[in-house]
Amino acid sequence: MGRSIALLAAVVLCCTLVASAAAGKRPDQHLTLFADSSGASLGWDSTAKRIVEHGNRVLFELHPCGRLVQPGCITPPPPSVLSVVRELGRRIGPTVVVFVGYNDDPATYRNGMPSVLRAMRNHGVKHVIWLTLRAVYKQYVDINHAIYAARQKWPIMTVLDWNRYSASHPSWFSGDGIHMTGSGALAYATYLHRSLKRLGLTGPAPAG
Repeated sequence: MGRSIALLAAVVLCCTLVASAAAGKRPDQHLTLFADSSGASLGWDSTAKRIVEHGNRVLFELHPCGRLVQPGCITPPPPSVLSVVRELGRRIGPTVVVFVGYNDDPATYRNGMPSVLRAMRNHGVKHVIWLTLRAVYKQYVDINHAIYAARQKWPIMTVLDWNRYSASHPSWFSGDGIHMTGSGALAYATYLHRSLKRLGLTGPAPAG
């Protein structure tokens, strides 16, 4: 009888310790990711998606033909980044990634960035990771200039230069130089995740 009681006590203690450890573990960091059809490769490449999800609870807002502040360019039009930010409110979380612009007019994009960033900040966003576009056309060069100009005015912004990082890797893209192949999706996911890790935006959420 004594041995049975001791064994039962040991089992209870073990379960208690495991439950306590699980209760004390902080959840992964919350990330909302916006992308149009290029970055939407994460929606069809499960391996690339898992890379981004490692250490993060990710809300994927992947909208082919999506735009920054205007409704998208297909029917029915997908929502803009700005409208989704407003709809999510505080549910957007502290970290946001924006990889949108291939369907945008440069002037509209540039003029709309302050509205998007202001809405994010007002809803509690602390870090906005903004990726440059592959500059295969002048309009994308202009949008990249707008991204870098905004960074000078918004301390919550960090720019990841996807244009430069991917420039010497044509095999990552289809014939248009924008939409990603399977290897491109993996490279994009890895680049993004490494950057998030470097910035301390993966893994357990900060205490408090």
